[in-house]
Amino acid sequence: MDRILAALQGNAFHLSDEVFIFLSSKYDELISLPIPGCGDYGFHKDFFSEAISEHRNQFLTEEYIQSRIRNKTTGTIDHLHAEITAGIIIELGKKEGIEGYAIELLRFTAHLHDSDRSFPKLMIQGEDQVRRNPGEYSLFKEKHARNSADIAIRIAKKTHEMGFSFGEGFLEDLEYMILNHEKGGNRDAADERRRSTVNPLLHLDHLTDLLTDSDSLAYFYANILTNWEESGRSTTALSNKVRFMFDRMSLNGQQMMLNTILNSSGHILGTNNHHDPDVKSIRSILLNLCRLSERQ
Repeated sequence: MDRILAALQGNAFHLSDEVFIFLSSKYDELISLPIPGCGDYGFHKDFFSEAISEHRNQFLTEEYIQSRIRNKTTGTIDHLHAEITAGIIIELGKKEGIEGYAIELLRFTAHLHDSDRSFPKLMIQGEDQVRRNPGEYSLFKEKHARNSADIAIRIAKKTHEMGFSFGEGFLEDLEYMILNHEKGGNRDAADERRRSTVNPLLHLDHLTDLLTDSDSLAYFYANILTNWEESGRSTTALSNKVRFMFDRMSLNGQQMMLNTILNSSGHILGTNNHHDPDVKSIRSILLNLCRLSERQ
């Protein structure tokens, strides 16, 4: 049972039994997965697991839980989003044969890409006020990414001070990826693309594209199910958010969303066989998005 989700149910949101059961089975499963040691490039082998544990502990604080109850329009299931995004990015990375430092960089940035929302006192405010305006929403996202990068760097430094060292150049890689997670990496000429400061053989822009896809896929997998209520059950508000999350994905990411969510019997949004009116409304918005995309 997801203790955080249970504390929020009936307070931050009122999920149907069907949606609650679907979401509550995910968290414990994901946090039980091991984080392999990574001792390359000057990293303490337990650096990444310790830093991620630091972030996980924040989600369990009363400060975080109460802030989600008070602020019902923004990020009520960030604890679950962090885990799902990290799980998806590991899957995508391993399919490409990515390993070692690169795969742990992917996991770490995925877990902390929205760390702005994990710390209520540091969070950028006002998302609910700009969700219906795509231009203002994009500006808000830039501030959110900057703040998340700063917080992720702070967590990394704190972990380092606890005796778990990280390699030279890591903070630069971390900052670049989180700063760009909302839009993806630089897709211009190859000679302008960013390489890792830790390992120059790694193309950070490609890793950042994987982060953007994973973030969107995690949104469609879980966050959209609470976002409908958070948006006041406004078709316009949710459609704007859905469009933003879909359009920024690569073609591969968009196809993965169709295969693993919208057309999957294993996902709550994957079929029409639901009596829950909220699930039906969310699925209808997704189907409409796909029809629009096909015509463009």
